[in-house]
Amino acid sequence: MDRMTIDYGIDLGTTNSAIAVLGGAQVEVIPNNEGLDYTPSVVWIDRQGGLVVGRVAKEVLESDPENAYAEFKLQMGTATEYRFERSGRTFKPEDLSAEVLKSLRADARQRRGEELQAAVITVPAAFELHQCEATNRAAQLAGFAQSRLLQEPVAAALAYGFQSQSDKVFWMAYDLGGGTFDAAIIQVRDGLIQVVNHGGDNHLGGKLIDWAIVEELLIPAITRAHPLTDFRRGNPKWRAAIAKLKNAAEEAKIRVSRDDSATIWIEFLCQDNQGRPVEFEYVLRRADVERLAEPLILRSINI
Repeated sequence: MDRMTIDYGIDLGTTNSAIAVLGGAQVEVIPNNEGLDYTPSVVWIDRQGGLVVGRVAKEVLESDPENAYAEFKLQMGTATEYRFERSGRTFKPEDLSAEVLKSLRADARQRRGEELQAAVITVPAAFELHQCEATNRAAQLAGFAQSRLLQEPVAAALAYGFQSQSDKVFWMAYDLGGGTFDAAIIQVRDGLIQVVNHGGDNHLGGKLIDWAIVEELLIPAITRAHPLTDFRRGNPKWRAAIAKLKNAAEEAKIRVSRDDSATIWIEFLCQDNQGRPVEFEYVLRRADVERLAEPLILRSINI
C-alpha cells in the first residue's frame, strides 16, 4: 500500500530491537519470525557463512565470541570495526545495525505484506551528531529511503501519552535497558515536548544483574558441588558452560519478576575434572535478585 505518512517506528536498541506500526489510534508491535515482539540486537556468522540476526545469534554470543557481536550501537559513529574470524568479514557498527534493521524490515514485509520505505528510529538522548548520522546511514544500508530520528525519552513520552491537563510541567523518563541506562527530564510547554536535561551510562543495564547472578550465586553453587578447576567467566575452557549459565540467569531473573522464585535446571552443563557430566539445579529467589540489583539501581538513581 502507498503511505502518505511515516507510520512505522523502530526501537533500535543496544540489547533488543522492535518495530511497530500505527493504525488510527492503535499501535501494533510486529512480531518477528519466531513470534516474539522483540529481536536481540546480535549478529552471528555461522559455520556455513550465513549471517544470523536475533535469538540464535544471542545464544552463541558467549560460546562463539569471535563470530558473534552485540552492543555495537555503543560504537555508532566511530572507526570501530568488528571482524568475524571464521569468514574474515569485517563490519562497521552501522553495518551491523543495518543487519538488525533489515531483519525488522523483513518481519514487517512478512507480517503485513509491505515493503517499508520509511520509518521513525529512536536514538538515546545523549547521541551526538556523528552517532545520529551513523544511524541514518544504517537505515539507508537497510533499504529505507527515509528515516526520521526521535530521541528515546521523547518517544516514550509520546507513546505513553501523558494526558496532563497542566501545561509547563516536567516529566522524567527512566530507561534502564539491557545494556545502557538513560534518564531524561522532559518539559511539556505550550503543547511541545522537549528534552531539557539528560544523563546516562552506556555500561549500566540489566545484563550486569545477569552476570551478578552468575558470578555471585550460580558459580559458587556449582564449584561447591563439583570439582571444576578455575571455573570462572573469562576462562576459555569453560566458555560454553558460562554461556549456558548466563542465558539461564536472564530467563530466571525475568520469571522472578512475577514469582517469588524460579528453578534453574541445566541437564548437561559441562564435564567436571574427572570427565563426569555435570547436571545443575538451582532455585533463584526474588530476594536474592533484588539484593544483587540494588547497587546497580542506586547507580542509576545517582545519575
